[in-house]
Amino acid sequence: MSNNPSGHNQWGVKSYPPDEELYEAFLQFAKEKNGAGLNEEEQLARLKTMGLNIKRGALYKLRKRLNVPSVRKATKTADKLVLEQAVIDIKSDDVLGRWGIGQVRQRLANANHFISRNALREILLNQFGPEFNRRQPGFKQPDIARRPLSCLGPWHQLHVDGHEKLSKQALRIGDDVTLPIYTMKDQFSSLSMILITAPNIRLAESCAHIYLDFVEEHQCVPITLVSDHGSEIGIMAQFQKILRADAAPEFDEEEWPATLAVRSVHNTPAESFWLWLRLGEGHNIRDVILEGAARVFNSADMLHVHVFNWLWPPLLQARLDEFQAYWNNHLIRTQREKLNTSGTSPLHAFSAPESVRSTACNCAIKVNMNLVNELRAQIGGAEGRRAAFEFVSPEFKAMADDVYGNLGYPSITLETAWDVFIAVVGGLRGVPLHQ
Repeated sequence: MSNNPSGHNQWGVKSYPPDEELYEAFLQFAKEKNGAGLNEEEQLARLKTMGLNIKRGALYKLRKRLNVPSVRKATKTADKLVLEQAVIDIKSDDVLGRWGIGQVRQRLANANHFISRNALREILLNQFGPEFNRRQPGFKQPDIARRPLSCLGPWHQLHVDGHEKLSKQALRIGDDVTLPIYTMKDQFSSLSMILITAPNIRLAESCAHIYLDFVEEHQCVPITLVSDHGSEIGIMAQFQKILRADAAPEFDEEEWPATLAVRSVHNTPAESFWLWLRLGEGHNIRDVILEGAARVFNSADMLHVHVFNWLWPPLLQARLDEFQAYWNNHLIRTQREKLNTSGTSPLHAFSAPESVRSTACNCAIKVNMNLVNELRAQIGGAEGRRAAFEFVSPEFKAMADDVYGNLGYPSITLETAWDVFIAVVGGLRGVPLHQ
């Protein structure tokens, strides 16, 4: 007769999340670290954050039962022609051929295509061989003397910065044509928490609206908000101080500053991100814009300007969203001298910091959302927010959307953007402008 008639062991009965939720979680795990996927310890740590504390044996059984995709399975079962076409489709957005194996593999994983590094390298060599020779290191400026950054964990220090390599001063195709970008990154995990384009990131009110959107999404603020000395940070910094003081008055401002302004060269978590963005998306977008502008764009024609501002910001935002997904899932290479995250993905380090460093902790400070609404009202409320993110008027957007619909909603990509631009301009020619 069995000594354990109930079938339960000393660890008790496990409460498993629904299969759909578990499958989505395992699918996300498979996407991270440049598409190689989280290892077993990292998967167990992430499951623990979902309230499921199991051992390796249970993990294997669970993955098998759910038939979770992985690189190993894909190597045996994937259709090589389908994978090759997926690579070609993704590389169609890499106009300058700057994406290496890691970038392409991560983007494939984000699209649920899993492939080994060797198999991907073979496809890239066959289809895009000359790019391997062009991607050589260029001239490097002498390094600034630095020391490793270190913080308590996620939400201890968040770094903000603006990027203007696509602004009007950089593009120089018209005073009313500009695509600046703003970011916020968590120092401990390197997670990209904001990556957004807005009409004017030099306005303090615009940056404050971006900040309040972020706070509304997470209902938290960091211990310290780190920025450079730009004047556009002023209102944002005030709001950060007000919200933190209200939610966590126990933090001494001298020991734990709510805001910290540093030189740009020392705001490295945000500043260094721009290099990755330029290599990953920026050069492609900038070159496509300038190439098309040289052929068909007339900055003196306000219809051209309005259609540009209707078409390009959403396309740029889509590319930024894809790059953000790539970044948050990619593998941060192991660096023994690094005190913050290395050897895993930013998303994993942010989600399960204790698995990266035993002393790490989540430092998020939950805020009073009524106070957030009061602060929003001080900078124009919903109308002020709309103006901060509006590239064209609602009236012009409606007209351009109608023409776009009449064209059959053609796909807008880096390859087709200027063709759609020409078609929409033609459809709007002669229609009175209301802005």
